[in-house]
Amino acid sequence: MPELKERQIRLVHELMYQIKVHQVMNRKVISFPSTSTLREVQLCLKEKKFSGVPIIDDGVLTGIISIDDIITAFDLGHIDDPVGKHMARNVMTIPQNYSVITATNIFKKYHFGRIPVVKTAQSLEVVGIVTYGDILSHLLMQVNAIAEQFEAMEAISKKSDQAVGNTYRFEIVQDNFDLAGVASTTIKKHLHDRGIAPETVRRIAIICYEAEMNVIIHSLGGNMEVQILEDSVRIHVTDEGPGIPDTEKAMEPGFTTANEKIRALGFGAGLGLPNMKKCADEFSIRSSMGNGTEIEAIVYTGEKTAESAN
Repeated sequence: MPELKERQIRLVHELMYQIKVHQVMNRKVISFPSTSTLREVQLCLKEKKFSGVPIIDDGVLTGIISIDDIITAFDLGHIDDPVGKHMARNVMTIPQNYSVITATNIFKKYHFGRIPVVKTAQSLEVVGIVTYGDILSHLLMQVNAIAEQFEAMEAISKKSDQAVGNTYRFEIVQDNFDLAGVASTTIKKHLHDRGIAPETVRRIAIICYEAEMNVIIHSLGGNMEVQILEDSVRIHVTDEGPGIPDTEKAMEPGFTTANEKIRALGFGAGLGLPNMKKCADEFSIRSSMGNGTEIEAIVYTGEKTAESAN
């Protein structure tokens, strides 16, 4: 499934830009006032195994002390001085709403151990601390989640490849958006392998995808069966309730019964059924309240293709 693999790689790249600093930072900030001694900071760094701590006075970041400052203090004999006399005052910070790619670039350029996270770009109010390790840990968790989704999609696809003859069956689960597109991607691959015209493959893929999304969004789950015949492809979809009260109304572009949560996710625009009918050479829909919906779409791949009805 090369297309799915490429999609997963793109998702990983996008994660670096989509993940915000506030999602990975440590909110429990250990800090010291400028009146604390360097020895007090040294004992904290030793216990916590930190490379540095921010210095905060009256809720505002005023400086930072690093392990190098502590070593210098021992060398020069001022380990018992207040940190305010020796702290770095020009502190590099990062706003909490910035992408982690920005933080990563700072770590790579300056080799910092940690960066104080501030509330806004114009603020010195510290809301967290972020390390390179924090970013890597969060990213690895996200990548692992994507990999698990991919493995599930690949498993379903392989299962469909074991179908008898030219019939492929897919189970579609209610609200499972992670696996949306498995059927359309799988069928598209098989049609390409058979040398079907790209435009015809595109129409069939659209029908399969829209059918998947309709079942995921509007039903309690269902099944799709795709038969690749000598001169046509037959797509048969059934779902479990609640049914469509007015199928004619449902075929109107823009009509939707999707709730606000679904629309907020970018789905449920009311174009699924019209798109399926537009892409099919033959299309039928039957539905009854409480019993679910049955859809059949046929696309000709042979000589009838050229004379398909629009």
